Amino acid sequence: MPPLSEHGSVNKLTVEQKAEDRPDSVYNDNLYIGTSAAELLHFVSIPADQDDPSGQPTFILASRLEPAFNQQPVSDVSNPGVQQILLLPKVNKASILCNNTLTFYSLPELSPAFGNTKLSSCTWVGGLDQSVDDDGKGAPGVVIMICLKSRIRLVRIEEEAPRKVKILEFGGCLTTVRQGDRACVADSRSYALLDLENPSKNDLFPISSLDEQAAGGISAGPEDISVARAPVLRTVSSAASPTHEGRGHGRATSLGNFTGGLGKRSQESPRPPTLGRDLEAPEPTSRRNSLRPTSSPEPHSSRAGSPAKRATSPDGPQEQTSQAAQTVLPFLPKPFMPLKPHILSSTPLEFLVTIGTTPSEPGVGIFVTHDGDVVRGTIEFSSYPEALVLDGEGIDPSSSLKPGEAAEEGYVLAVMEKKMGEVTHRGIEIQRWDLDPGDGGAMKEWVGLDRLDKHTVETGEDPRPAPRVGVRTVVTRNEMTLPDISKKLRLRRLNLYTSTSTSTDTGTGTGTSSLVASKNKSLRLSKKEAVTTEVEMNRNKEEENFTLRLSKIHTRTILWSADQVWWTIRTPLLIRLDAEIELATSTSTGDHATIEPNRRQIEQTINTLRGAEARNEVEFYSLSYIRQKASLLLLMDLIIRTSSGVVVFEHEKRATANALEEGAIDPRVVLALLPILREEVLESPGGIWIQEGVRVLIEAFLQQHEFSQIPHTVRGPFGDNLLQIIKRYLFIWRRKKGFGSIVDEEQVFQTVDAALLRLLLLLDSQSPRGPAAAASVRAELNGVVDDREHGVACFDRAVELLEGSKRLYVLSRLYQSRRLYTKVLATWRRVIDGEPDEGGEFTDGEQEVRKYLIKMKDVDIVEEYGAWLANRNPRLGVQVFADDNSRVKFQPAQAVVLLKNRAPGAVKYHLEHLLTQYANDLINFYLDTVLNELGNSSDARSMLLQTYESYRALRPPKPTYRQFITENAINADWWQNRLRLLQLLGGSQDVASQYDVPAILARLAPYEQELVPEMIILSGRQGRHEEALRLLTHGLGDFDTAIRYCLLGGSSIFHPGSGLLPKDSIPSTEEQATLFGYLLHEFLRIENLSDRIERVCELLERFGGWFDLAG
Repeated sequence: MPPLSEHGSVNKLTVEQKAEDRPDSVYNDNLYIGTSAAELLHFVSIPADQDDPSGQPTFILASRLEPAFNQQPVSDVSNPGVQQILLLPKVNKASILCNNTLTFYSLPELSPAFGNTKLSSCTWVGGLDQSVDDDGKGAPGVVIMICLKSRIRLVRIEEEAPRKVKILEFGGCLTTVRQGDRACVADSRSYALLDLENPSKNDLFPISSLDEQAAGGISAGPEDISVARAPVLRTVSSAASPTHEGRGHGRATSLGNFTGGLGKRSQESPRPPTLGRDLEAPEPTSRRNSLRPTSSPEPHSSRAGSPAKRATSPDGPQEQTSQAAQTVLPFLPKPFMPLKPHILSSTPLEFLVTIGTTPSEPGVGIFVTHDGDVVRGTIEFSSYPEALVLDGEGIDPSSSLKPGEAAEEGYVLAVMEKKMGEVTHRGIEIQRWDLDPGDGGAMKEWVGLDRLDKHTVETGEDPRPAPRVGVRTVVTRNEMTLPDISKKLRLRRLNLYTSTSTSTDTGTGTGTSSLVASKNKSLRLSKKEAVTTEVEMNRNKEEENFTLRLSKIHTRTILWSADQVWWTIRTPLLIRLDAEIELATSTSTGDHATIEPNRRQIEQTINTLRGAEARNEVEFYSLSYIRQKASLLLLMDLIIRTSSGVVVFEHEKRATANALEEGAIDPRVVLALLPILREEVLESPGGIWIQEGVRVLIEAFLQQHEFSQIPHTVRGPFGDNLLQIIKRYLFIWRRKKGFGSIVDEEQVFQTVDAALLRLLLLLDSQSPRGPAAAASVRAELNGVVDDREHGVACFDRAVELLEGSKRLYVLSRLYQSRRLYTKVLATWRRVIDGEPDEGGEFTDGEQEVRKYLIKMKDVDIVEEYGAWLANRNPRLGVQVFADDNSRVKFQPAQAVVLLKNRAPGAVKYHLEHLLTQYANDLINFYLDTVLNELGNSSDARSMLLQTYESYRALRPPKPTYRQFITENAINADWWQNRLRLLQLLGGSQDVASQYDVPAILARLAPYEQELVPEMIILSGRQGRHEEALRLLTHGLGDFDTAIRYCLLGGSSIFHPGSGLLPKDSIPSTEEQATLFGYLLHEFLRIENLSDRIERVCELLERFGGWFDLAG
């Protein structure tokens, strides 16, 4: 606001407001100021230029008025000049109190109203109802209280004329506050409550606890103050004698613990001389005298007069006692000094009043209800206030808020003088009034006003005696703009390529960083080549307009001193907390101070916000800004200490991780501060936009510190301090995929996934080879590439990272998540063919390929990789084409043709596999045919028995029994089926493993005499080798097959196959020796002696090495 030196010092002021709180009121931009020169200045607000959104309105002088007043000596007026301005916008009127004369004017031009009506001997005007917006509950006009020398008039001010409502017998009133039909008033000595509906008065307590005379005049009960009662002269004598005996029952005594401790009182202290209190002609206390005890003549006279009176006492012993007492007491009693009364409306049912002892000693604020009861706790002031206002409606924990209503803290602002050391300073003491001291209400803040002195500001000298300071609250909030809020919250483009951060990090282990860096550079210009495009300029303007809307601050409090006027506003949450963070950002000061965060202070700031929720849009952006900036500073602290080789404590890392999570800053901003990972940052074509306060911090940090040389070892400060924290942060951001509120979603999540993969690859490089263990880094890496819900946004970059790190198996899992089956198999083929895979997870690769192909639907893929597998491992590969569970079915002939063309070596294994696959069905089929024939034909049974006799009758050398029955086969189906049955039963172990031996034995039991070869084979399958050799020797007489049985362990004795048997199917030497022992025993039991000798001799001659003759 403009200086007012040419108009005299400011005395009283207000800004034109209106009771209905309509922003379009014509009085909303009017400012009325009264001066000590008895002039009323009318200023009009001129809005700021529309082209300057951050501009402030300007006040210009519209008119100057000298209110009418009765001429009287200046000494008779305690506060000469304009004393009060009471605006009544509801009726477009203003009441002006100038030199104790009340006049009325019309708003806004201040033309005389009501025919130049004026009232003299007026001490105060006010008393607007604080409990309702529309005074009079719908009645026309506004009711005010006009305080005269001997009474109070209630007058209804209307558009046409004022109307008298009521007269109350209460004189010398200096201030009033009204709530409905109750009012709290004060004269120069004490407070009282008035019932305006049923005119009566209840005395409360003295303003000063040293005022014993006022305390003695407190009435014990209500007094009638209606005009019907004869006026009571409240003289000194009437105040002292009639109510003296009632002091023990009055309300003043109930406040003894509030007032008694404020001054050092003693019953022996002399009563100070009284000030005249003739209420028919009251003299309001002069603030110039009451607030400066060193210049007041009365206190000096009373302080000097008391000992003199004691000295003239006619009682000699009493004089000696008094003198002796004076030598014992450490100090003299304090004299009474008048104090200015203060009354405020804290809630619709409570008044706040102040009491004290002297202006320089502490004062106390007391909350009083309409019934005179003291509620809440007290408020202590460092010294007695000169002026007092409340800011905010206060928070009541017992009441609930209406929908859309936000709680507002209640503060009390007290203007006072406070001694600090040897110097007395003037300022504002601020504290909460809606909290008890135990809940934080005792915390105070001090705002010095010495710097408001223009002489001190201009010369830098010590402040001169501060001029008179005033503060008051206007009815409606005034709106103003704080550009600092916009400067911090507006979004600006972040430049990551500073002069010290453009160097390429080394040691990444991927060989692809230059590609990503070049890709990023293609999306934006470097700092040296930065050109503010038209699009960016428009974006900057939009951001500024948006944040300027958030920078609107509302206030109802005005402060004035001498010829200057200020709006008094609460420090916004953003400005206050950001100032704390700025102090903790660096250990030095200045614009180019090195960033060295004070972790402890930053953590304290974060803790103050723990659980805080935004109540409006401004607080939402402010809390987000503070949390993001604080979390970045904690991260910067870790980076700085990591570069110094320091491993930080776990609780510090945990605090940083929690702060980053709560701040939820763009992960690209976090990664931009870290070596290696910063190469994965991708920007949109428009760049990364963040709040300017954060942008300035980041760019300064990147310019001041060079971290490309930090060792990138996992087992060291880099891994311990940073990688685990960033890993957690990136996983949190991955879960945000799909949120519609993410700006630059595509670039953000590509950056997150690429950085997370690179980080996990770096951490997993220290893991042992092999499959992933539960909850390991390798399991986390596999989980990222397998996650189909969130996916890997940077697919191409992920392929580059995995290829560069030689993690082919993880790459195949990435392809699998995208259903790129051909690339999955191609990658597995690379690993199986010998290409290095650093993880070593693909242990049984060929088996994995077979299982994968069985689940495939694509015929071409199955044919291609099935044939490749059949060439590499025929026994395993042919299963792809013959497995009944395969989703791609191949006919045997089709599979044989395919294998002949692409894997000729696997054809035999395919056929054997088919035979093995259907062995059980064939055996049952052949067995059914043979058993049916034997059961139905006795000739068939006789024929089989005859073959045994004929074969036994042959003399050696003779063919094996299998050769014998094959050469002498008959042309009958059951005979041919029996030959095939023997072939299947005596085939390889693969076939034997497919049929059920006990079940077949059970079916053969009725014909065990006819089917001797079958019984031999099945006995051998069950390990009953003695029984099998007995049947071979005595049942068939096939001695060569018996010897073959011992050598092969019973395998394939009736199978026509040729070639070498698998090594693992041949029994060990010890097992063969055991079998030869059984055979020798059977040979020794041959009935024919010559045959016995011949067979035993042949056996010992050929296989003597298997027998332990010495044993």
